[in-house]
Amino acid sequence: MIELIQEAFATHHLPLTALLGMVMFYWLMVMVGALDFDLDLLDGGSDMPDLSADHGGSSLGGAMLTAGKFLGFSQVPIAIWGSFFILFLWLAGLILNYRFNGEAGERSLATAALLLIPGGILSLAATKLITYPVAKLFAAMSDVDTESVAIVGQAGVVTTTVLDDQHGQVEVRQEGAPALINARLQPGQSPLQKGDRIRVLEASPEGSYYYVQSIQPHTLP
Repeated sequence: MIELIQEAFATHHLPLTALLGMVMFYWLMVMVGALDFDLDLLDGGSDMPDLSADHGGSSLGGAMLTAGKFLGFSQVPIAIWGSFFILFLWLAGLILNYRFNGEAGERSLATAALLLIPGGILSLAATKLITYPVAKLFAAMSDVDTESVAIVGQAGVVTTTVLDDQHGQVEVRQEGAPALINARLQPGQSPLQKGDRIRVLEASPEGSYYYVQSIQPHTLP
């Protein structure tokens, strides 16, 4: 344990240790609520910097998106991806310097810098593997958000005996098969009966049901 601490704070490895320390400090601040955790993903939308200012801008933007998809940092929040990458780079630096950079106390800064190349490659591969399940999770969350957007504003019909602010279901017909969703009325609204027409207003905060309102047949699109 003492040897590990000495290696971590040795001159050749100190920059990576400081970087890992900043990552740990960031997550500590997130946990105590002092910082917000940005869930946005890197994509080609408005959050991307304008890379088309010069002739090579569009190519650079396309290259970034391609690299992001290949390495995984466009499929998970960059804070998660970057944290894993720095952790793996720190571990790779420890192991590679221990094996290939002389004895403790005599390690070369130049060799340590060169070892960052294979260490970085290994860290990219490890980060890609470890964040793959996380990317699947965020893809599923994105699909749910897309489905919610598609359902909101649609008209449908009550399928349960009663629909009120506590329970009920409605059928919303989209392109293709109809969707059966859990629905609620806003508190204070009169209960609806089976067969009544409704329009979907919005998803509930937790996403387990949708708020709907009664509509008259002549107001349907």
